[in-house]
Formats: sequence, structure tokens, C-alpha cells
Amino acid sequence: MPYFVYEISPDRKLTHVETFDDYRSAKNLCRDKRKAGEVTSGHELRMVFAQNKKEAEGLLKQKRKPSTPIEEWEV
Repeated sequence: MPYFVYEISPDRKLTHVETFDDYRSAKNLCRDKRKAGEVTSGHELRMVFAQNKKEAEGLLKQKRKPSTPIEEWEV
């Protein structure tokens, strides 16, 4: 299954950036774009592992419970 990289706007609009077959390439793209300041202010860059684009977008739109006390505090 491929890795999909998306930019997410503050109003939760998803913009597909790129698709990769391996984790390392997707991770490196995310890291490099964040370091270079290529992510628009207020936007997030997220990577998701899914069977296809439709599933990836569905996973990114799902509301998740915080998984750590730090995430709970940030909410």
C-alpha cells in the first residue's frame, strides 16, 4: 500500500501533495518541506498509509481521540 502526503488547511481542506511506495521517501518529503518552510502558515503536512486516495482522505478527515496526555493538553 502506498503512502499519501497531504497538506491540510485550517478549514480542513485536503490538498494531495505526492504519493510514495515507501515510508522513508514520504517521511523525507514531509521533513524537508517543513524544514524549508514550504508549508503554508497555519497548514499541516500529514502522511497517511492507505490503499487508495479515497481511503487516505477518509482517514485524514476522521476525528481522533488524543493518544497521549500531551495531545490531550494541546486540544
